[in-house]
Amino acid sequence: MSEIRGEMNESREQAVLEAAIGRALERPPHARVPEGFAARVAKSLPVGAARRRTWSAGKAVAGVAVVVLAAALFVLAPHAGPSFSNLAFDLELMVLAELGAVAWVLARMQDGRL
Repeated sequence: MSEIRGEMNESREQAVLEAAIGRALERPPHARVPEGFAARVAKSLPVGAARRRTWSAGKAVAGVAVVVLAAALFVLAPHAGPSFSNLAFDLELMVLAELGAVAWVLARMQDGRL
């Protein structure tokens, strides 16, 4: 008989505890920010800290590609006659297309759309 009362007592305590936890979770938190807090934080920050401009690896590779493609154009130009049967002319057109693609990617990266 005493075991049954002990179990009932434990289940009642458990129910009371769960009800208290439920009430605590349903109550919205009350956050109070002191007046002038943002001004104090802003005042404690260093004035005009210089930011270094960072370059991503993609921008560096694209910059190197532009230099290499421009050099290839100068090498191919004397040998490229305006004929599609001329391999140097075909390579020069391909290099121009690649240079345009790299410029387009760099422009998209600058705008933040890529």
